[in-house]
Amino acid sequence: MGRGGSEATAMWALDALQDLAEVTFTTSSPVDWRDLNDVYGTRVDPAKITLLPAPRLPGVESGTTLAFWQRARFERFCRSLGDRFDACISAYNPIRFGRPGIHLIGDFSFNEECRLALYPHAADLGRHRPSMLRQCYLAIGEAIAGRGDTPDFGPDDLVVANSNWSAQVLQRFFQRRGAPVLHPPVLSKTRHAPQPRDPLGFVCLGRVVPDKEIGVIIGILDRVRAAGHAVTLDLLGHFGNCPHAREIRRLADQRREWIRTPGFLGPREKAERFASRSFGIHACRVEAFGIAVAEMAAAGLVPFVPAEGGSREIVPVAGLVYQDPDDAVRKIIARIEDPAGTEALRDVARDHAARFSPENFARNLVALVQDFLGRPLTPP
Repeated sequence: MGRGGSEATAMWALDALQDLAEVTFTTSSPVDWRDLNDVYGTRVDPAKITLLPAPRLPGVESGTTLAFWQRARFERFCRSLGDRFDACISAYNPIRFGRPGIHLIGDFSFNEECRLALYPHAADLGRHRPSMLRQCYLAIGEAIAGRGDTPDFGPDDLVVANSNWSAQVLQRFFQRRGAPVLHPPVLSKTRHAPQPRDPLGFVCLGRVVPDKEIGVIIGILDRVRAAGHAVTLDLLGHFGNCPHAREIRRLADQRREWIRTPGFLGPREKAERFASRSFGIHACRVEAFGIAVAEMAAAGLVPFVPAEGGSREIVPVAGLVYQDPDDAVRKIIARIEDPAGTEALRDVARDHAARFSPENFARNLVALVQDFLGRPLTPP
């Protein structure tokens, strides 16, 4: 569990199933139900959920430390539980339960071949570069998981994509044809701030990690400013202490007159920030869905997104989808110089984002579970 789209998926899955089944939730992370419900707008009732803490790797406190080994340990624990349940569901990528399960795909970081083929910054960190050391690390993780040569997905697993782009990747790399698509849940209810929207205000929402390519966003807006448009940028996301986060912090500090770094915001503060800005911007080219983009669109921000990845499925307007930074600069300037057209696009983007409501997610998830079980769910 970690702040972001996959945690939202887990919480809304619990919300959808808690009245229809006896639900056990297992995670190796601390669980504060009140905080989680507040962040994701859910109403998960702890009295209806059996919380089963999973063991952690000894001495490991951060979710990003020895992540592959942590996941392997978690998977081994889950496999020891599989036979106790009618259905096993992984809310974030495949977990081999030792029996057929439902796997909600969040991204493709779980597979080394996909990671190297899809992610443009896959080898930027020394510890992730293909090497003998990396191979040893992965081999030890496989041993911890105790899964041997078991593939990521079994023939009777239900593998669920979170976008059409993800479904295409599943077909390309895993030969999973026709995977059903379940879009993640996106809150669309926002509290509008009293002040008008800043016509030059941009928001970037997401973790400060290499895949999000925030440096590219800063470069794009540098050029928009050089063209005479005094845009500003709010970076809404957690800054860690890794070299990449420190570099983005340095770039932001150099531009502190127009870049703000409030970090991770709670739902009320985030909604107020969204309501007072005009545009969103995203640069991740391997975003399997892009829940941050959908949140921005649902809140009335006009989002610019790259043509690669799943986030373009959220944005139905070609003029908001850019092929490269040059194209992004041109399209952003065109939007800024056409404020009336921008207001019309705001409504289009908001209406399109309504497709990804938590209610739709819950209804479609329940249908998938019932289809997997071959029978309807009834309250316990």
